[in-house]
Amino acid sequence: MIIKLIFLLGLGLLFYYFYKNIKKHGIMWTAKGLLEIGILILFIGGFLKIFITLPPNLYIRILFFITYIWCTVGLNVNFMIPLINFIDHKLDKK
Repeated sequence: MIIKLIFLLGLGLLFYYFYKNIKKHGIMWTAKGLLEIGILILFIGGFLKIFITLPPNLYIRILFFITYIWCTVGLNVNFMIPLINFIDHKLDKK
């Protein structure tokens, strides 16, 4: 019962936080937050899904780890960060 009450209180505070920020910054704040969360889920989830299916060879796993990190950083630096900065710029105008 107490766990459900704590969960309900935490969920209520989370929704109140979203309400205040949407009221203050507009709907673009939600788009920016969902984009950032989506990036984390996709890249971390994709890495774990592929990493688990690799054969238990240490050399292959290290090579995959380095290649995946290199591609992820390149994609984030060249595409996602400018997109998030563009959304931030739009938020600052309001």
